[in-house]
Amino acid sequence: MSRSSPSDRGTYSLLFDVFVLEQRVGQLLETAMATSPLRPEDYAVYSVVFEEEAVSPTGMAAELSMPLTTVVDYIRLMESRGHCRRMPNPKDGRSYLVTLTAAGRRAHREANLLFERAYETFLAALPEGEQPARLLLYQLLTAAEQAGVSLAKGPARLG
Repeated sequence: MSRSSPSDRGTYSLLFDVFVLEQRVGQLLETAMATSPLRPEDYAVYSVVFEEEAVSPTGMAAELSMPLTTVVDYIRLMESRGHCRRMPNPKDGRSYLVTLTAAGRRAHREANLLFERAYETFLAALPEGEQPARLLLYQLLTAAEQAGVSLAKGPARLG
């Protein structure tokens, strides 16, 4: 059910509304990418590898704001599909870098065509355009990160 304005949301919190936004974006991408070789969440992971060209699992986890164990699961899935390969990390002998194979780049490109259609449709629906939305999103991401760091520190102990 769509609401006509933020004040129509009643007593729901901003965090609740962000959760609802996540669900709606997920539905948009699921619909747009129904025939994609990659699920929307796979496409996001592949996109980090595509953009970085070679990236460590730790770098992927930071970029995606995902636990490292989840990223490693994605890497295993990509490997099982023949979509990525590991190579030694020249900066850290204990780590490795992930790159897309030709098959992985092809799957990403096919998924990207469907993603771009959803993205252009989404941008067209933004009342103020992309830049103001990006600024607000950056502010929300920063606030969520700061709140998470603050909570992770825990309450100050007395005495």
